[in-house]
Amino acid sequence: MPTAQGRFHYYYGLEQVRCFASWIVTVVASIFFGGAGVIFSFVDRKGNATQACARYWARTVLWIHGVHLTVLGLEHLEPRQSYVFVANHNSQLDIPTLLAALPVRFRMFAKESLFHIPFVGWYMRRVGYVPVPRGGAATNLKFAAQQVLSGASMLVFPEGTRTEETELTRFRKGGFYLARNAGVPLVPVSVINSGRLLPRGKIWVNLGLVEVRIGQPIASDQSESLAELAERCRQRVAELPL
Repeated sequence: MPTAQGRFHYYYGLEQVRCFASWIVTVVASIFFGGAGVIFSFVDRKGNATQACARYWARTVLWIHGVHLTVLGLEHLEPRQSYVFVANHNSQLDIPTLLAALPVRFRMFAKESLFHIPFVGWYMRRVGYVPVPRGGAATNLKFAAQQVLSGASMLVFPEGTRTEETELTRFRKGGFYLARNAGVPLVPVSVINSGRLLPRGKIWVNLGLVEVRIGQPIASDQSESLAELAERCRQRVAELPL
C-alpha cells in the first residue's frame, strides 16, 4: 500500500498534468476563436458573430479549467439597452467569466499589453476593445463612447487593477464619465470566488464555482458629481454578495 508521501506525489503529479493540458487547450482555443473573430469582424457589422466567438472561447476556457459558473440577476437587463457594466476585479478569470455570463454584446477596457498577444490581441483591437495605457497616459474615452453609441455596452474594472477577494478599493472615474456622456445606465456587477480559484501571481486554476451577481441599473444623470456617482456604484457592487 502506498505511503501518504507517495500518494501526495502521485496526486500532485496528476494536478500538474491537468494544469499543463488545460493551458495547452486554452492556447489552442485562443488561436481558433480569436482567429475566427478577426475573420468575422470584416463582414459582421453588428458584432454579433464576433461576440459569439468571444463567448464560446470563454466557455471553453472555464470548462477546460474545471470552473463552474452561476449567474444571478439577468432579469435586470434589457436586451436592446446599452450599459456600462462596472465590476470588481480579483483574478485573470474575471474576463472569461464575464464574457460567458453577460448575454449582451459588449466591449471592454483592457491593459494595452494584452493587445500585443497574437490572435487574442488582434481580436480585441479589431472589434473595438479600448486599450488602457500604462504610466498615467490618458485612455481614449472618445473611442469608448463611439462603441457605446454604436449600440455596444462597455465593461470596466474601475479599481484599475486586480485586488484581494475581500477588498474593494476606490473606483476611478473614467467609466462613470463615459456612462454620463453616452447617456446610458451603469450596472453594478460582482464576481465572487474568482480570486480564490486563480489568485494573483498563480497559473494553476483550482476547480470550483464562480458566481456572477448583476445588480439593478443605476441612472448616470447629472444630479451628483462623478466622485459621488462612483462611490454610490462602489457601494452597490460591495452589497451584491450579501
